[in-house]
Amino acid sequence: MFRLNVDTWVGYAPFWLGIDKGLFDEQGVTVQITTMPDVGQRKTSMIKGVTDGIAETVDMLVLDREERVPSIAVMQLDVSNGADGILATNNIRTVEDLRGKRIAVQKNYASEALLNYVLQKHGIHSTEVHELDTEGGAAGAAFVSGQVDVAVTFEPWLSKAKQRRGGRVLISSADVPGVIVDILSIRAEYLHEHPEVVAKVMRGWFKALDQWKHDPAGANAIMAKHYNSSPAEFKSLISGLIWPSYEDNRAYFGTVQAPGVIHAVAHTFVQVFRETGQIRSIPNMALAIDGAPLASLYGGK
Repeated sequence: MFRLNVDTWVGYAPFWLGIDKGLFDEQGVTVQITTMPDVGQRKTSMIKGVTDGIAETVDMLVLDREERVPSIAVMQLDVSNGADGILATNNIRTVEDLRGKRIAVQKNYASEALLNYVLQKHGIHSTEVHELDTEGGAAGAAFVSGQVDVAVTFEPWLSKAKQRRGGRVLISSADVPGVIVDILSIRAEYLHEHPEVVAKVMRGWFKALDQWKHDPAGANAIMAKHYNSSPAEFKSLISGLIWPSYEDNRAYFGTVQAPGVIHAVAHTFVQVFRETGQIRSIPNMALAIDGAPLASLYGGK
């Protein structure tokens, strides 16, 4: 039994596909998923040892080190390629116009990381905006209903932005490729004691991706029901993300001798969080990223 904790993000849908199609069973492992939208609760479940792995983003992995969450990244799940973004009204024409604005954004989540990354790249300190701690979906709803003029959210709310007169996407994750990336993180003790189980879970994930590639319509129909959407709606929801292949994963993690992009992304967020005060010291992210499980997944080294 592998106990996995996720939130409601559609990028994790192949886990459900793998379960429903028996792809994890074929690998000899039972995957039990708990959906828990609250980030703090997911991290607590790792600290207490009641969860074996969580789906999270690279920015959250950085915060894990500060919060003493024993998570080790072993696999890239998805890349946001336009599925996350900042919504704004037409009078806010540039990122620089965000200064002094009230922004609905979920704190300690990928949405806040995206916002802080964008602000830093445009020379704006996080204290120059007013963050309203709002769950991601609620932030999108608040923007569409006119309660706030700026919100950081994800699909389907980016597509719904135009429902508000003058509403638009100011910037999306497609404009900052490789920043919002979801990963599978394993509790350090579990990874040490059950590496073979983790390998089975990873192989099941890639089997699910193969299933989707060979029969996208059928796979979408299966995954859609877990998100209370039609297959057509689900297809639209995943249009802004990429599910990386095994080869893409190997390149992203790299090796000890030649570290992959994940190390650079993690370092960027270390800088962002040092500036915002969310971390007090510089963590050794090499201790939180392990490319060995990927390297040996199919008999390689």
